[in-house]
Order: sequence, then C-alpha cells, then structure tokens
Amino acid sequence: MAKGKKKTATAVKTESGTKSFLRAATIGGKLLLICAIVAGVISFVFALTADRYAANMQETKNEAIGKIFGLAEPSCEELSAEELEDAGVVYKVFDGETHVGYCVEVKSAGFGGDITMMVGYTADCSVLGVQIVSMSETPGLGSKAGEDSFLSQFAGKTDTLVLGEDIDAISGATISSRAVTDGVNQAFQTLQNVLSQNGGAIR
Repeated sequence: MAKGKKKTATAVKTESGTKSFLRAATIGGKLLLICAIVAGVISFVFALTADRYAANMQETKNEAIGKIFGLAEPSCEELSAEELEDAGVVYKVFDGETHVGYCVEVKSAGFGGDITMMVGYTADCSVLGVQIVSMSETPGLGSKAGEDSFLSQFAGKTDTLVLGEDIDAISGATISSRAVTDGVNQAFQTLQNVLSQNGGAIR
C-alpha cells in the first residue's frame, strides 16, 4: 500500500513539473515574440527616420560652416587621408569658386557625452571660429561651452592649445571646457595630417 502511494505521489510530482515547464516555455515564447515584434518596429521606424536625421545633421553642419565663414551658402569638398579613422573629417571650404579655408568636424568626450563641433580655419591654418553641432552638457554650466563668449577665445589661435593658459575655462565646467579645447587641438592635428597627404602647406 505504501508503494502505491509513493508511485502516485511521484506521478503527480512529474505531472506538476511537466506543467510548470510547459507554462514557463509558453511565457518565454510569448516574451520572445513580443521582443521580436518590438525590435522589428524599432528597426522599421529607424529606417524611416535615418535618412531624415542624416539630412538634418548635414544641414546643421552646413549652417555651422556658414556661420564660421560668414557665408550664406558655403560649398565644401571633403579631403581624405590614410589612417585617420575617427580622427575627424576635413572639408575644403569655398565661396563660389574661391577657396576661403578649411573646416574640420571632430568629436570630443564631454561631461554629458560626445561633443560634436566644427572648427574653421583660414587658408593659412589659424582658427577662424568654432561652432558646436551637438552636445549634452549640463544646462547652465557645461552648456556654456557652446556659447560665443567661450568659443570666441579660439579665434586666431594656432598649434596646440592649453586650457588655463591659452584658453580660459568656464567656472564650474572645467570638463566641458577641456573637451572643447581638446576637440580644437584634435581638429588642428587632423588638418595638418590631411594637408600633408594632399600636398598642402603645413605651418
């Protein structure tokens, strides 16, 4: 009699375990299906908006270049060079048919993430101006690194710049100030490298 009870208990336990497994498998399958649907929707939306986002970003960059050079409709020619992956993008800037300088697009790590900026140079490679394309710095502090009162310090500068010596940091936003200064230094080095490989003069 005891053996019969033991067998019955074992059978019930096995059946319960099977039901639990099936229930977990069903829930897992539903979650997997939901994740697949969500991923598909996100991919679809991204595909629809990617081109528009890229166009908006290019328009923002063009506006930044225009502001630096004082041109309503600047035209640009991208210059290429070997071994400069992620170092920046260099553009040769024209006003109609006249070459007016260069502009370098670079990214630098700020307090709130990457800061994307355009650094404009005269034909003899001195800084003409700096414009921030995108940043996520703290409003009222790090965000001041995108204001003309800070960026105007770079105009006319050449070579490597040192924060605290060549450039005054923003009070309470040293990281953001250094990020922009590092970006300008990176832009200058990138410009020199690109010009050296394209037959341009180096200071």
